[in-house]
Amino acid sequence: MDCFGFYGLLRYGTTMTPAQKEIFLIVDEFWKTYGFGPTIDDVMRLTGEKGRGNVARKMQILIEIGVCKGVKGRARSIRPVGLRVRNLE
Repeated sequence: MDCFGFYGLLRYGTTMTPAQKEIFLIVDEFWKTYGFGPTIDDVMRLTGEKGRGNVARKMQILIEIGVCKGVKGRARSIRPVGLRVRNLE
């Protein structure tokens, strides 16, 4: 099974786009390394994206499709679904 085996298959039977997979891996590794989620600017820097809106939209899609969780309006709240942390809400 590839590194996207569990998270690559979404609840509707489709797979994440390459850009979504890249951002998901950044969020996952950021949590493992620092213990909190990345900001939009962190993701922009790591992916080379130039628009905050594009990155924010992709991060929101990860939450909507169910591979990440987050609290709207709260910075650094995005995290992978399987990660066990204290309640963010």
